[in-house]
Amino acid sequence: MSAHLRLFLVTVIAGAAVAGCSSGGAGKDPAVARATATPDASTEAGRDIECTQREAHVLTTFAPAANDLVVGSISWPGLLGWASTDPAAPDGNHKIGAVVKAGKVVTVSVADGTAGLSYGQGWGYSPAPAVTFHACADADTAFIGGFHVPERRCVPLVITEDGMPPARITVSFFAGAC
Repeated sequence: MSAHLRLFLVTVIAGAAVAGCSSGGAGKDPAVARATATPDASTEAGRDIECTQREAHVLTTFAPAANDLVVGSISWPGLLGWASTDPAAPDGNHKIGAVVKAGKVVTVSVADGTAGLSYGQGWGYSPAPAVTFHACADADTAFIGGFHVPERRCVPLVITEDGMPPARITVSFFAGAC
């Protein structure tokens, strides 16, 4: 399956999952309770994205392709191709699912504050400086969301997961080679 077709399918499935998920209330889900208590992403250090019914996610298979950005147990389908394309979203909100291997916990943070991570249904997908993804225990998990990058730029990310040293990478968002 081509990378473009995979990206299209992930986007379609993600949209369907978001449309079918509830976004209200601060029931028993701790992520939603935190979101209700601190909805302003500018005041938070980061957020936990859990594998719960209240969080928009899709169970999938972790099978990276050539144009995917893969760091440890997390990948973004087709993200490496964004370096040489035009931004699809003039408002700076670029949708792309993050896929995390089954049972893994991965934290992604923007090292210099030039962008935001727009994951977390309970937060209305508002940008945050850091996100910790908690994959479902029994399946690879694609989390719905994306990046908020207001202009073409190279964005430094720090990715951490248990048992591995932090990975520091730079990702081009429509800015050519970084």
